[in-house]
Amino acid sequence: MQERPRIGRAGLGAALLLGAGMLAAGRGSQSAPAGAPAPHKPDVIYKGTPYPTVNAMLEVARVKKGEVVYDLGSGDGRIVIAAAKRYGARGVGVEIDPALIALSNENAKKAGVADRVRFVQQDLFAMDFKDADVVTLYLLPQLNRRLRPKMLRELRPGTRVVSHAFDMGDWKPDKTVRKYTVHYWVIPAQVAGTWQGTAAGGERFALDLKQTYQTATGTLRLGDRTLPLTSARLDGDRLSATAAGQSGTIRLSGRVRGGGMQGTLESTAGRRAWTATRDGAAGKPATAPPAAGGTARQTSRH
Repeated sequence: MQERPRIGRAGLGAALLLGAGMLAAGRGSQSAPAGAPAPHKPDVIYKGTPYPTVNAMLEVARVKKGEVVYDLGSGDGRIVIAAAKRYGARGVGVEIDPALIALSNENAKKAGVADRVRFVQQDLFAMDFKDADVVTLYLLPQLNRRLRPKMLRELRPGTRVVSHAFDMGDWKPDKTVRKYTVHYWVIPAQVAGTWQGTAAGGERFALDLKQTYQTATGTLRLGDRTLPLTSARLDGDRLSATAAGQSGTIRLSGRVRGGGMQGTLESTAGRRAWTATRDGAAGKPATAPPAAGGTARQTSRH
């Protein structure tokens, strides 16, 4: 990832360009087809982000051997190269500048990880990165916000997202490493809706949920009682919630699997297993109103 010298708004505007005709380029830069727009030459000179920040991003993401790390705006390739070399991950760098793609490939060869990483020249908003386990970013704030609905919609629950310097607007981070200004999120499962459940022993209940990113509100209906949830939070595909009743606190935890969920319910009566299914169609993505459409225009900041 690269840091940029400070520039004014006009300079940033000039830097936010990416040709709509750019195509994925496998391991290196490829020529555009006849008639396609020529790739835009970046307007801002980069310098490398300190490696301690690179290391902090990969550490907070808990990268594991064999996982797939995507770096959006990958610069000289150092994030995915470090992920491959230090953690045994596989990496994909997405970059605007063909010269930086060529440099990235050279750097990967020197690091001995060319067989585990690749670099593509592609529009971030057209890029398919559904197979990512980790996504890293160092983009401008407005680009983070535009990518937010795509990531929430397309990435698997549990995928980790790490951004250097900039946040995601009203999607608050799960964690921030303030020393390096590194923000961390986990893609939440989509749980909005009504879940009809049965606890061990045959007791039936209903869980009504409204979701905003990794948090939820709602009620737990047990028999003739309707209990408001005092807290509800998602960590990937895992839901934890509490409800306060006259006889004490009820704690509910579960794991989401498509239109089903199963877990445990704890109350004064003890701990019981439960299963539930969601009424109707699957819930909507846990996202704010979608960003406006259009061709992506961005610069590499990595």
